[in-house]
Amino acid sequence: MKQIVEWVNYRLGIADFYHKQVAYELDESVGIWHFFSGLTIGCLVIQFLTGFYMVMYFVPEPTLAHASIRAMCQLSSFGMIMRNLHRWSATFGAMFVMLHVLHTMARRAYKSPRELNWYTGLALGIIFLLFLITGVILPWDWRSYWELIIWADWFDLLPVVGGSLKNLVLGSFTLGRNYAVHIVMLPILLFTVVYLHLVLTRRLGLSKRV
Repeated sequence: MKQIVEWVNYRLGIADFYHKQVAYELDESVGIWHFFSGLTIGCLVIQFLTGFYMVMYFVPEPTLAHASIRAMCQLSSFGMIMRNLHRWSATFGAMFVMLHVLHTMARRAYKSPRELNWYTGLALGIIFLLFLITGVILPWDWRSYWELIIWADWFDLLPVVGGSLKNLVLGSFTLGRNYAVHIVMLPILLFTVVYLHLVLTRRLGLSKRV
């Protein structure tokens, strides 16, 4: 086994990557509040794994969407567990994101030279919110319908672009498009922005206590 590990490591450099990018020494200013960023990533991993399971059963058709979810929960071995894990990890992930934002503001980590890190963090918060909105619409039951209407009304409150944005959302909405945004477009945006956020964090380090 050791020879196999050495063979793979010699060709791919996994050990060097681990020591440089994963097992590096943490700054002395790290406290319990920093764990919320890691917990957010943990929730995203759960979202990805459970979402991959649910994709194999979900049918993005208005007349079949809710029935496909019920069939998954009732007939598949882990359907109910996967759906609940997906739902609760999204809820806790949103809470961890808010706590991470509050901690960042308390430490004033948005100031120079960390402005880009702050902006990418805000972008991640918006992407997470869009995940929640598009996700709750997918079952297409009475709750999903009214969630769509409520969020469209919220968009309408935005100055200047609110009315146009509401008309765009309602005028172009289909369950299939919502599904594509949820499982394709948003994950691509998420992983791209998370990568940039982590690179900037590693480059600039953690902010000092204030």
